[in-house]
Amino acid sequence: MPKAPRRCPTKGCTELIRHTKYCPEHTPAWDVPSGWRAPAGWASLRQRVLDRDDYICHVCGRPGADTVDHLTPVSQGGTHGMENLGAIHDRNPPHCHRTKTNQERAGRPARP
Repeated sequence: MPKAPRRCPTKGCTELIRHTKYCPEHTPAWDVPSGWRAPAGWASLRQRVLDRDDYICHVCGRPGADTVDHLTPVSQGGTHGMENLGAIHDRNPPHCHRTKTNQERAGRPARP
């Protein structure tokens, strides 16, 4: 049986929602889009890195990594080479990639 809709938890909002934490108007967006675009051949490179790392997350050391991360961000001089890529959890808990990205963003000076 599907869940009943509920109200957005933002004070004063009367929007009904399902399967989300907030309504679209109150859903926080990324502060600054990264502008990153996948280079040519990214899908095969990504698969090679996941296979090389045996799907073990380079941050927490647990199995189940589902994406690839730049160890040194491209914005800080990192490359798309195999030596700068590692398997990491993103879509699956514990979401190490999101945590790492947020920490990196917090350490950067604010953009104008």
